[in-house]
Amino acid sequence: MSGVLSGFYIVWAIIAVGWAVGRTGVLGENSRLVLNRVTFFVCSPALVLTALLDSDPASIVGPAFWVAGISGLIAGAILVALVRLLTARRGADVVITAISGSVVNGANMGFPIAAYVLGDVSHALPVILFQQAVFTPLYLFVLHAVTSGDRPSVTAVVRNIAANPTIIATAVGMALVLAGVPIPEVALEPVVTLAQMAIPAMLLAFGISLIGARPLSAGEGYRGLILLATAAKLALMPAVALGLGLLWGLQGHALFAVVVMAALPTAQNVFVAASRYGAAEPLARDTVLVTTVGTVLTLLLISAVLA
Repeated sequence: MSGVLSGFYIVWAIIAVGWAVGRTGVLGENSRLVLNRVTFFVCSPALVLTALLDSDPASIVGPAFWVAGISGLIAGAILVALVRLLTARRGADVVITAISGSVVNGANMGFPIAAYVLGDVSHALPVILFQQAVFTPLYLFVLHAVTSGDRPSVTAVVRNIAANPTIIATAVGMALVLAGVPIPEVALEPVVTLAQMAIPAMLLAFGISLIGARPLSAGEGYRGLILLATAAKLALMPAVALGLGLLWGLQGHALFAVVVMAALPTAQNVFVAASRYGAAEPLARDTVLVTTVGTVLTLLLISAVLA
């Protein structure tokens, strides 16, 4: 299981650097905000675009794509129902809980785990493609509607899409790939360079956010929702993916791959989105932290049973 541990070592090493940089204050008081905004508006769209341009839609829009998507949507829907049924929380708290328990860390952890554990980085592409093409527009639209008070409408959807750089990058990338438009390597080099900044910037911002934070602190009032989202992310979603994979007829390594991808921790993108919209940031931050630690055990268990 050295591959699992190697992937997590990379992530936690960069998070630790972010924490150390934040403690020294060398980047100033607003360093986390700046890093989050640079990631949200510049680097993440570049990462999505380059990943899509290097992919083959025909090969990745298959069973793994649908298992990844449906398992995430089912986990999110169950969380929405549970939060509304069991608590008095509404609005952004419900949305952040749902996406914290259903949006996987496909880029930061998906690529290294796919490479080291599954032997092929292409296993991460269906997850990333679904989240960027379907899930991200969906939850950003809902989060925007909840935090801004805008009523969901066709106009609001169009406005959200037009204003969100990640969604624009997804649309442009898919259009270029499907149209087979060749792009000179020199023209893509600046985009590639910006894309390479995305993951480190996300992890550095997350590390800075941990300064003074007390995970699962009762004072912030999110402990119950954090534990609920964590249970959904680490247990419910992999179980749903296993069931869907079996129904789809997947076996052996293919089944193992979709379950491993479903068991990845909560994406830093959830924390970035929560910060961007000022919605339940401690909930997103702590769920990312707890699932990033807990996923090690989950992946080791899945590997022992299905590998």
